[in-house]
Amino acid sequence: MRSVVPLRRLCAAGLFVLASATGPAVAADSLETYAAALAASLAKACPMASPADTAAHEACRKAIGQGAEASMRDYTFQFGGDQVGKRMKDKKTSVFRGDLYQDLYMSLYMYTGKSSVFTAPDGSRGIAVQAYFRNGLPPGRYPYPFWHTDGDNNANDKWDAYETANELRFYFDKDGRVYYASRSDAGSEDNRGPYTHVDRPTFVGEWMWRDDKGTAQPVVTLFSEAYSPDNPHLPALDAAYRKMAINFRNADCTVCHQPEGHRKMNKLTLLQTPMHAATSIDAVLDEVRSGKMPVDDYNDPKPLNPALKTSLLTDGEAFRNLLNLADGWERTNNRPKARKPVTN
Repeated sequence: MRSVVPLRRLCAAGLFVLASATGPAVAADSLETYAAALAASLAKACPMASPADTAAHEACRKAIGQGAEASMRDYTFQFGGDQVGKRMKDKKTSVFRGDLYQDLYMSLYMYTGKSSVFTAPDGSRGIAVQAYFRNGLPPGRYPYPFWHTDGDNNANDKWDAYETANELRFYFDKDGRVYYASRSDAGSEDNRGPYTHVDRPTFVGEWMWRDDKGTAQPVVTLFSEAYSPDNPHLPALDAAYRKMAINFRNADCTVCHQPEGHRKMNKLTLLQTPMHAATSIDAVLDEVRSGKMPVDDYNDPKPLNPALKTSLLTDGEAFRNLLNLADGWERTNNRPKARKPVTN
């Protein structure tokens, strides 16, 4: 998945339009009630444990998304550091569907059951849940190496921000849906417990790699971790993703749409792993089909080679169709975290 071609700005800031919100919303007059239910549900699914406890993380990853937090799994919102004082359009954020955010990112925190409700500077209301980061897990338990160099910051800035966070914040729009989730260090350390800073090795540029046993990593981003092991569509889905990923590389998509893409844009859509690509495939196909992607160094649309464009669309649609089949099988077989049909 790592690109070996020269860097080009193939994607403008804010490339992908957020998907239409679906799923149940939270009424403004019941935010306090929902905050308590959300905090209690997260504490039950992902209770406090050792920050290095892999089994606890695995249990959390499988349990999260089945309580009060399930209401945010089926629509798309932004995630990033709190970045106090910046307007929303100026914050550096990543765009995630709620299920991927919960399974890959929220599961990296442990929850105490404590929560509060706040009012944001723009007048919108939000919920803060007390949360502490699992900083001692093996590298493949993180969706990508959070210790990579991020823009002009020091290599450890992002890792330190994850480590020192003590709450997750959820900002709600006027329709009662999350539009922004953030990690913050503005909460309390009272319930953190024993915790020691972990130094990570220098990032060597690999967003995906193989461990000493030959297993693809990060393991949490693989389809085998997101779907039931007996889902019959997994082999074909994996093959379709690999075929599409070659086209991503040839079109330089992964140059912009990887974690270091924040050097080029504020709002980032990630494509560097199977599950990141899966949750963004509809937006990718729409942008390629409309000719808005790729763009040149001046953010002007740049035509793709016709054959490459055809391959991107053909292979991307085949990949999306297999995703729908895999999701449908999960629903038919009543698997607890089956993704709902896309309605937007």
